[in-house]
Amino acid sequence: MRVLQFAKRSVTLLATVSVALTGCGDSGPDVPFNPTGTSADLEAVNAAFGSSTFASFSSMSLLFDAAYGVPLVSSSAAAMDIRASGPAGMRAAAMRSAQRLAGLLPAANKSFSASSAAIPAGIAGKTFEYSGGSYVAGARTGAPANGVRFLLYAVDPVTFMPVEPLVETGYVDITDLSGTNTQSARVQVVSGGTTYIDYTVTANNLTGRITVLGFVTDGTHQANLNLQASLSSAGVLTLVYGLDVPQRDVSIYLTLTLTGLDPQTATINLSLTMSGPNGTVSLSGQFTSTGGTLTVRTGGRTFATITVTGAAEPVITGADGLPLTEEDAAALRGIFEITSEAFISFDQMLAPVAFFLAPAA
Repeated sequence: MRVLQFAKRSVTLLATVSVALTGCGDSGPDVPFNPTGTSADLEAVNAAFGSSTFASFSSMSLLFDAAYGVPLVSSSAAAMDIRASGPAGMRAAAMRSAQRLAGLLPAANKSFSASSAAIPAGIAGKTFEYSGGSYVAGARTGAPANGVRFLLYAVDPVTFMPVEPLVETGYVDITDLSGTNTQSARVQVVSGGTTYIDYTVTANNLTGRITVLGFVTDGTHQANLNLQASLSSAGVLTLVYGLDVPQRDVSIYLTLTLTGLDPQTATINLSLTMSGPNGTVSLSGQFTSTGGTLTVRTGGRTFATITVTGAAEPVITGADGLPLTEEDAAALRGIFEITSEAFISFDQMLAPVAFFLAPAA
């Protein structure tokens, strides 16, 4: 099970964004941990990201920046990064997020000009179509006047590129919402008259923080997202990740801190809590370049330990060496995968709007 892994999950797999995300799931230590129910809750989270429209968006959005004339890593290279799992994948995504944030957020004690976010007149109101391996401006109308529209197409599950001949599946509207102290852009993904993805990314001049607020749905299950990230002048990247699925009364709250920008020496500290009618489970620990260990607690006690070494699959052992049932282990593996992919999902949500958020020189 993979949660929130954009390109890979979407091809083989935020509305009420003002909801207090960490308040959902009215459970606590008195609610027994139900591993089977927890796995079902995770499947509901996955389902929200499982539509074919989401698959198309997560793959095609990697090509958007090139339409603005902004160099971007190729979609195939990005897909390779996304396929990485465990600490290696987490660290690679964290480094990429840190580099992107460093380019978007102002340097310490310096401000940026929100006027720089204004979309160039040459592309404002344009609809971009895929042709010959990239997006080009077409003659269609309907794009927001202060934004752009990108058409979406069915994608090949292996190459993550559009199938040939092209099959149009919907569109993405990106609208500039920048104000006096913020650079902001809204992303809306529509297919067949249904809005499957709707979120706003804001870079705040006063707080030095980037936020993502919105939802993703498959038409039945909806995942509300509240993501916040900041990068200090000392190179400490902090990501706070909140998600809730109202249909399951489930909430996930995750804090990830990357200290240092050197892939060989950086450390990642994390803390995650998943709450719902099937109990509350928390994970906490640290990762380095060689691996890491997480302590799992539920019901007010230590329940298990998750150990990862190199690129190997995580090893899950019960407290005091006691064995876990397969249902217990499966649920914990699913929760662990959220931690390994949060940086990936955040970075990919920034990718389609990075052009709008770039600070003035």
